[in-house]
Amino acid sequence: MSDTVARCRILLIYWRYTFMLRPLAVFALAAAFIAPTALHADSITGTVSAFGDDTFTSSTIQFFDGFVAGGPGANTGTFGLYLTNGNPINFLSGVLPYTQGQNMVPPAISPVQLFTITENGETFAFHMTDYNAEYISNVTGCLNATCLDATGNGFFTATGVVDYDPTPGSFTFTTQLVNGQTSTTFSASASAVPEPSTLALLGSGVLGLAGLIRRRANAMHT
Repeated sequence: MSDTVARCRILLIYWRYTFMLRPLAVFALAAAFIAPTALHADSITGTVSAFGDDTFTSSTIQFFDGFVAGGPGANTGTFGLYLTNGNPINFLSGVLPYTQGQNMVPPAISPVQLFTITENGETFAFHMTDYNAEYISNVTGCLNATCLDATGNGFFTATGVVDYDPTPGSFTFTTQLVNGQTSTTFSASASAVPEPSTLALLGSGVLGLAGLIRRRANAMHT
């Protein structure tokens, strides 16, 4: 009787592990197909710099088209592959309102396309979701002038020769008004998210677990 009970227990454990292996195998196959796609995604990297002109008040700013800046470190990463010194950069048309401090782009129109650049068959665009503005006049760092400093967040897109994945980014904008003349500098940086390899690791881990369960079941059966 004891041998019969032991055999029944072994069969029950074997079938339990067998049914566990089926969903594990399906999940492992799904991970194996998904992971390579994520690992081969192209994100935008680096920094782009520009200079130009604008008009601003204590509550609004209007950009005029500018030019890509040159010099060491001005355009790096993906931007450096396509952009050269003096190439036109097109900022948004119309007036951008702001309040002192943090500003959110209204959900109905978010994100706002802040600028585009096209050169060597590639078009870069920055889509702004929020920005922080600081209007200052005749203070340390802005003596004998009226200044506007702005920073903001959003994401880059790039299409053309290569279609890159949308990539989070940020920008810094500084303009000074001295004797009726504005002097503007602008830079934006992409902060690519590390390519996800979690699914690939998880898939290999599931396959290893499935093999371990099967080996234990076979050992108990024998």
